[in-house]
Amino acid sequence: MNATPRNRFIVFATTAYALLALAWIFLSDQMLAAVADMKTMLWLSTAKGAFFVVATAVMFFFSLRAVPPAHATGEDSILGALAAGVTPGSQPRWLMYAFAALLTMSMMGVREIMALNFIDRPLMILFMLPIILSALLGGLGPGLVSTTIAALGIDFLAMPPLHSFRIASSHDFFQWGFLIVNGIVVSGLSELLRQSLSKVESNRRLLDSVVSSTTDAVFVKNKLGHYLLANSAAARFIGKSLDAIMGRDDRALFPEESASKLMANDKAVMQNGDLWTQEERVTTHAGKELVFFVTKGPLFDNAGQVNGLFGVARDITESKQNALKLQINEERLQMAIDATRDGLWDWDIVSGQVYRSPQYYKLIACQPEDDTHDFDFFRRLIHPDDVAQVLQSIEAHKAGKTSAIGFEVRVLTWGGETKWMAVKGRIVKRDDAGNPLRIVGILSDITERKTFELAQREASTVFDSSYEGIVVVNARRRITKVNPAFSRITGYAEQDVIGKTPKMLSSGRHDARFYQEMWGTLKTRDFWRGEIWNKRKNGDIYPELLSISAVRDDSGTIQRYIGVFSDISQIKAHEAELDQIAHYDPLTGLPNRRLLADRFGQAILRSARNGNLLSVCFLDLDGFKAVNDQYGHPAGDQLLIGVAKNLKGVLRADDTLARLGGDEFVLLLSGIASPEECALVLDRILSAVSVPVAIDDALVSVSASIGVSLYPADNVDEDSLLRHADQAMYLAKEAGKNRYHLFDPESDRKAQVHRQYLDRLRKALSQQEFVLYYQPKVDLLNGEIVSVEALIRWRHPERGLLPPAEFLPHVNGSNLDQPVGEWVIDAALTQAERWHERGLAIQVSVNVSADHLLQADFCARLKAALEQHPGVPPAHFELEVLETAAIADMEQAVDVLRQCRELGVGFALDDFGTGYSSLTYLRKLPVDTLKIDQSFVRDMLHDVEDLGIVEGVIQLAGAFNRSVVAEGVETLEHGAALLRLGCRLAQGYGIARPMPAEQFPAWSLQWKKEAAWQALTDAGRSA
Repeated sequence: MNATPRNRFIVFATTAYALLALAWIFLSDQMLAAVADMKTMLWLSTAKGAFFVVATAVMFFFSLRAVPPAHATGEDSILGALAAGVTPGSQPRWLMYAFAALLTMSMMGVREIMALNFIDRPLMILFMLPIILSALLGGLGPGLVSTTIAALGIDFLAMPPLHSFRIASSHDFFQWGFLIVNGIVVSGLSELLRQSLSKVESNRRLLDSVVSSTTDAVFVKNKLGHYLLANSAAARFIGKSLDAIMGRDDRALFPEESASKLMANDKAVMQNGDLWTQEERVTTHAGKELVFFVTKGPLFDNAGQVNGLFGVARDITESKQNALKLQINEERLQMAIDATRDGLWDWDIVSGQVYRSPQYYKLIACQPEDDTHDFDFFRRLIHPDDVAQVLQSIEAHKAGKTSAIGFEVRVLTWGGETKWMAVKGRIVKRDDAGNPLRIVGILSDITERKTFELAQREASTVFDSSYEGIVVVNARRRITKVNPAFSRITGYAEQDVIGKTPKMLSSGRHDARFYQEMWGTLKTRDFWRGEIWNKRKNGDIYPELLSISAVRDDSGTIQRYIGVFSDISQIKAHEAELDQIAHYDPLTGLPNRRLLADRFGQAILRSARNGNLLSVCFLDLDGFKAVNDQYGHPAGDQLLIGVAKNLKGVLRADDTLARLGGDEFVLLLSGIASPEECALVLDRILSAVSVPVAIDDALVSVSASIGVSLYPADNVDEDSLLRHADQAMYLAKEAGKNRYHLFDPESDRKAQVHRQYLDRLRKALSQQEFVLYYQPKVDLLNGEIVSVEALIRWRHPERGLLPPAEFLPHVNGSNLDQPVGEWVIDAALTQAERWHERGLAIQVSVNVSADHLLQADFCARLKAALEQHPGVPPAHFELEVLETAAIADMEQAVDVLRQCRELGVGFALDDFGTGYSSLTYLRKLPVDTLKIDQSFVRDMLHDVEDLGIVEGVIQLAGAFNRSVVAEGVETLEHGAALLRLGCRLAQGYGIARPMPAEQFPAWSLQWKKEAAWQALTDAGRSA
């Protein structure tokens, strides 16, 4: 049995009745046995039974009235339920008085029977039971009635003298009075209790009425989340009965996701102990999504501890949906405003502010930021001759003389163009006095219509001679007049159509909505223009370009419609031809680049779907230019047509051949199973290209170079595949032509690595990861430190210090060449300036690449760098240029070197002897020093040829009056040999390795201290 209030009450009532009945039988029998004989006990037992029946019948009556209903909720006490049955108004008052009298008189009879054994005892204690029961069940009145009957009965029947209302004994009088006082007190207290219970019951019923009748869901849960109370609105929202809700938690009522959210919110409310209000979204088991505005709060027990929560939830699902619909409608309205061809304006007359839509600005060719957002902005746009008309129309409407604003005016746009505009609007808001507050309207460009109308008026005299068909239709849409061109185009004579509707020309290609929109536009805008399909008299359907204008009288009533149309059949045919031209090469009839792109995408999808290869071939004809030069361009065109025809003869159905232009073709070979199969197809293509083509009286043949990229082996996008095939085609040409070459993704990967390396170098430059090391040049004869050469190094954050051979090959020839070179010049000048400030005046030389040197602004940038470092004399700065760099563009190099020498900067020709035509160009180069390449100096001691080269360069430098520096001096023997050959200046590891700038001062002191050059001079003299 479920532990509902109803069931608990039934169990309690049954148990109480059983206990009371057993106690009454046992106690009453024991008492009878003690006070009466067997004869007397018979009457007493009968009286006792009668009393028990009466008392229990009354108790059952009130108990049954107090049974809670089956749908009762909450945890009301059993005494509360009993109280509900005895509160005032819950039973007829006369019944309670009758019960009190009957019960008291019954007890009087019992007392009379028992008095046989208690002759001199009034036994007033027996009457307290009926008094108490009467007072508890009936209140003050029945209690007093029972007290009065008991008092009178005892006085008359039990107190001497008997059968009179006089009391002889003071002791008896005291007991009698005490009985009356107890009855009155018990009755009064019972009445107060009944009134209190009545008030509680009234409040409870009022609360139940509010909870049950409200449309909001009201509920109470215990600490475990089980429902203790819920009203019918909550049951309706959940879609379950109250019996199915009581005692269960949210997991039994909602899907898991919704239940978890609800229980988490409940837990937070009970933990925080605060009132909580916000929206909750739930989904029922029926799949219905609901949104509630919920207020929840904690419930506290007598100890102040949270033992549950209450909640009130209002269903706002519909309001949320309405808000969403309103938002959608507003967005649609805004889209409609943005999409219309008319400009919207909204004039707040009180503030003077005017809103104008984006289309408004488009119509007047103006930017929104140029708008002053007032009426004067529009007034300045109006043609001066039309201002008075505009102001008159607006004022008339504001004064209520017209129902709307409507005028056509000339407007000077911000682009300087004069246009006709139609302005329409009306007052949408007035104050209580009728004064206008807000006017809304539209601005329409009617330039085309105005131009047409003017043309119509001017052309009225040539109506009959117009080449375009003209038809006049009255307001009832009946044809009233046509011109000869109408008959020529449609085949209908004038008498065939007069009085009939234009529907007779309908082709059936347009639905009713098309014509409704057309006539609706005419009605609102007085003009419609568009393409329409009509039918001639002979049944032919043809397209025409139709313009219809509505002609109104002075009152604005439409009098007639004038339609002007022209047969655009030839234009449509021409459009079809243009579509053909847009997708196909006009010479060969092959797909062009646009159609190729479409088929390219389809071919890639097909390849990805079936797993076969897609071969992308870029084909270029070999010797095509020679054919053009020898036979002329017409012959070249015939050759292209013939080659295209030959190629189409060897291609399969799924293959695509397209011409990009000139003699370049692209082939898409689909469904290739392997590279070997691709090679077989390519062999056939090469053979097809080489088939002779008849041109006039000659047979001309050419070959082809084909570059091929295979997808998905080369898994890139379409443009990259085509570019890779193009690259492979150039490799095929370089390899001897008349062949194909497959693109190598690995080579392309290396190129990408090179680009990534450049990106890393660019980052290194921006993050100051490059440093300069300095290697000295000395005079072997006297030990003087002539200069230092600045050599770049990369202080890599992960790999440490890297030599230039690791990264300069990537820099040379790239777009980093100039930035790196300029950084080297600036860093070297900065360091030289620091040395000069410390009294160490020494020349610094830097290496300049070919691309950097030949930049147009090289001299200007060098001059700016020198000016930024005034502490370094230009004569103490030298540029070293590779011999090959000067030779690459001799004239430009000579010009750059001369301009730099005018700044005072010296030049050295580095790696001399490794370039080309050195003797030819040496006399032209304005250089001061020749540097013998270290590859010759290093092996000169044991290689006679290298020794001869070194000696020749030294003599050549002397002949051209140039100083000479030997690189690669690694030992004293090298130095001694150079001195014997007449070369005093040297540089190399035998003198010093490249070092950081901060180590150079210490090394220079050490060099002078050791005087290693003296050993060289001594060796030279001894030799």
